Amino acid sequence: MSSFLARRLNSAGASCSYNSNYGLSGFSSPSYSRNSRQGCVRVFAVNYDPEKTFKRPPETGLIARRMTQKMMEQNKEFASQMQRAKDDIRRQVLTRREARNPPDDGLELIEYMLNTDAEDMEFEVARCRPKLTPAFFKQLDSVIGAERFSAKPDQERLAELDTLRQYLEEAVEAVDKAVVKTASATDRLKKLLTSKDKKETILEMAAANEIDQALVDLLQQNIDAAKAAEQTGPAEFMEKVKVAVSKYLVTV
Repeated sequence: MSSFLARRLNSAGASCSYNSNYGLSGFSSPSYSRNSRQGCVRVFAVNYDPEKTFKRPPETGLIARRMTQKMMEQNKEFASQMQRAKDDIRRQVLTRREARNPPDDGLELIEYMLNTDAEDMEFEVARCRPKLTPAFFKQLDSVIGAERFSAKPDQERLAELDTLRQYLEEAVEAVDKAVVKTASATDRLKKLLTSKDKKETILEMAAANEIDQALVDLLQQNIDAAKAAEQTGPAEFMEKVKVAVSKYLVTV
């Protein structure tokens, strides 16, 4: 006890009495009392509020939950914007490709390939595969030889022709292999989409090593075609099938 408080108590000739037990239901605590000549000081339970006079303190984590919810909403909007941008780019690519018509003449086809954008080369090779015959490659070799042994060969054009020759040869081989896989993938996709129990069929196909990249690519092609035709339902259904199938995709 401080000296100041001691002097006040001595001068008043009083002592304090503390009592915390007031007979309240469910509230009991040991009491300590000291008699005084003039009165007593009572200490009440400051947390006791049966009439709910004071509001409860705010719940913790409210700001974090609000921020998380806001981020989720923003992510959905961002994902939607990204999807719309992808759809716009896809439509532009399809429009650009449809606007071009590959020629039948071999020499014109060579120039056509030289003037094709790099991102469209794979598509053009697949589209022009029936025209990329041994006779076409023989004609391309003649053009390369004529440029190489000319009086003043254009080295830049010669390099472009050599690169084109190598690329077309490798691309044609890849397309031919893909056709064989796609033919098999078509049968497998048909079996999957027409099955009554998709989950069981996917498990059976996974056990038989029938789920490969060709099947997933074919699914994606069908999804793209459905979206292009604005068939939202089939596109969303095949998206779900693709997600389920991709879980069992093993790449070598």
